[in-house]
Amino acid sequence: MLLRRTLLAGLALVGGGLRAAFELSAQLPAAFADGPVTVSRESLEARESAPVATARLVNGRFSLRVAEGPGLFTLGVGDAEISFVAADGQALRVAAAADGGGLRVEGGADQALFAAYEALRSESLARWVRPVREAIAARQAAGDEAAVASLTEKEVAAYRAHRRELNDFTLAKLRGSAALYAASLRWDGDYRLEELAAAVREFGATFPEAEIGRLLEARIARFRVTAIGAVAPALAGPGPEGGEVSLAALRGKVVLVDFWASWCGPCRLENRSYAELYRRHRAAGFEILAVSVDQDARGWKAAMAKDGAAWRHLSDLTGWKSPLAARYGVTALPASFLLDRDGKIIAKDLRGKPLAAAVAAALQAGR
Repeated sequence: MLLRRTLLAGLALVGGGLRAAFELSAQLPAAFADGPVTVSRESLEARESAPVATARLVNGRFSLRVAEGPGLFTLGVGDAEISFVAADGQALRVAAAADGGGLRVEGGADQALFAAYEALRSESLARWVRPVREAIAARQAAGDEAAVASLTEKEVAAYRAHRRELNDFTLAKLRGSAALYAASLRWDGDYRLEELAAAVREFGATFPEAEIGRLLEARIARFRVTAIGAVAPALAGPGPEGGEVSLAALRGKVVLVDFWASWCGPCRLENRSYAELYRRHRAAGFEILAVSVDQDARGWKAAMAKDGAAWRHLSDLTGWKSPLAARYGVTALPASFLLDRDGKIIAKDLRGKPLAAAVAAALQAGR
């Protein structure tokens, strides 16, 4: 059900004009020392936050009016931080445990929905994904590579089920809420996409001035350009030895576009299986284009050498701020896209035997 709000409820006089706003106040325990309070708007696209309001904590109290439209925010009180969702006209309260732990933001309908989403996300991850990851770690320690390969395939399916459960929750509970934006970071764009698009349109129609509405529209657009059957977006960037490496130069080959990082354990595990796949099929026209979201060039190059990753690599070394990952809507690692000889996406996030079979089939079809 859409969360309707009165237009004037969230308006504040700022700089001679009217702007949407919400209120934030606190009465915190003595464990919190007097000091600065900062509210920052979070950008899921840029993976960064920008301060939008400040106050001072005095005797455990502060109160401020934040002249911002609906969105995802971070509250910083001393060394404590918490993310929260707020929308026009809402009055939120900040609370904490007596010992200074467990900072909480309460009181707004959108924040309540965001808290419910975060609780479901944590529980779903623990139920679907963590047991498989723990089993993989145990079999790795035992040197059982066959079991690791089998479990890795199960991890892909488990993580997909986890993300689709988040899509289901979004569509059942978050329509019309600013929490829609917070949840969008982990949407599975291959599941119920048209329903997600409809929810985004509804939000934009209800809150036409909200910047997050435009950001959500852009996310849906990115999902469409990386859908199965779409021609993969252009990719080009610096290679490890300098010079430009591009996807366009590989047209006519079956290509696995793999997003990874040197610090990503599952990615490094995949590199081992890719090495055999690449050796077996390279002569028939198979290539791997690995796009790293690393920030440290030495770590990136060391990982390539240690893993025997002798295929093509590129990275702009800007980490999660990279427009390369954003172009493909990649928000978690590893992530991969299998392309046919015409550059069309034919599969995503395959591993192990399913990936090997899909590569062999694509090479055979392209003859």
